[in-house]
Amino acid sequence: MRRRDPSRRRSAARQDRVLRASRSIVLSWDQGEMLACNFLTRQVTTCSTDLVEFLSRLQDWQRIDEIIRAFQGVTADALNALVNATLLVERGSETARREEEFLSAWNWGVPAAMLHFCLQDADFVPLEDAEQLQVAKSKQVQSPALHLPNRGRFDPVIPLKDQARDDNALTDVMARRRTVRECDEAAFVGQDAIADCLYAGLGITGWTSNCVGKLPLGMTPSGGARNPFEAYLFVKRVDGLAPGIYHYSAVEHSIGLVREAEIELSDLVAGQDWAETMSCAIVLCASLERTMWKYHDGNAYRVVLIEAGHIGQNIMLAATQAGLTACPTAALSHSRIRDAIGLERITDTPVYTLTIGVPQDQVHLAA
Repeated sequence: MRRRDPSRRRSAARQDRVLRASRSIVLSWDQGEMLACNFLTRQVTTCSTDLVEFLSRLQDWQRIDEIIRAFQGVTADALNALVNATLLVERGSETARREEEFLSAWNWGVPAAMLHFCLQDADFVPLEDAEQLQVAKSKQVQSPALHLPNRGRFDPVIPLKDQARDDNALTDVMARRRTVRECDEAAFVGQDAIADCLYAGLGITGWTSNCVGKLPLGMTPSGGARNPFEAYLFVKRVDGLAPGIYHYSAVEHSIGLVREAEIELSDLVAGQDWAETMSCAIVLCASLERTMWKYHDGNAYRVVLIEAGHIGQNIMLAATQAGLTACPTAALSHSRIRDAIGLERITDTPVYTLTIGVPQDQVHLAA
């Protein structure tokens, strides 16, 4: 939860350092304690009304020696502690740079920002531990029903046609889709199958226009036709491709080599070891500024997340059609992915990953 900015290692004794209160702090209360959360750094610190008043008087940059003279009892060590908690930021630090970028680039307000930034690089519970927690909880609280019937609740109840008997190629592919977390660890997937998956998810099938210009159309809906997603292909075993990272260009229907590298897919998905049985992964990264350009309402953030689901489902169906499995996960190692791809802007972010592999003859199927 707590990150360290290398710039904070400087000695607290330097009186010429310049500080101000962070602009990304939100206050809340928990069991009678006031908490201050810096949502950009994901640090949470106990707080007091006196500290809030103090921070409110440091909205502009001030030197440490000036702050100490202006506030009785304030010491350099105390100020350094507040910098470490990211309640104060130091001019020229990475924390300050990131905050300035946020203030200039983020249009969707604090509620959407808290959801977005506080969930980056979250710690995820291993599958075995999660199952133990479910078993323990089921002994205390019964799971809510996962389906709602009509019979006994409404009258009349009208049966629909039996889809299992319907000869429909599309619904047949949908019915065969399964998330398989154990695949053939030596199998290569075909390049053509990966091309189908990328095209099904992000391929451009036509063009339209509005009052400001030409807009791409695809096989999934996109809010305002803003198409915020780019796909990156992380290759371990794909026919004809060297191991490494590739970018998919929807407008060209091509892949470009970002860099060759030996890929550990589990490093992308919060250490989930089943990912190492997969042959490759498609990582969907959102360029939020594309959607922000048109929509200033924070609800547009939800629209971007929903769009990732549309794209992911198309990729999974294309994989199913090719006899593969595409295993989706939102448990991401955001910083590792950003570093691997070279994402630098605060509005560029990994959102969703689909690992693709060749199912074993005998596999455990997950819903």
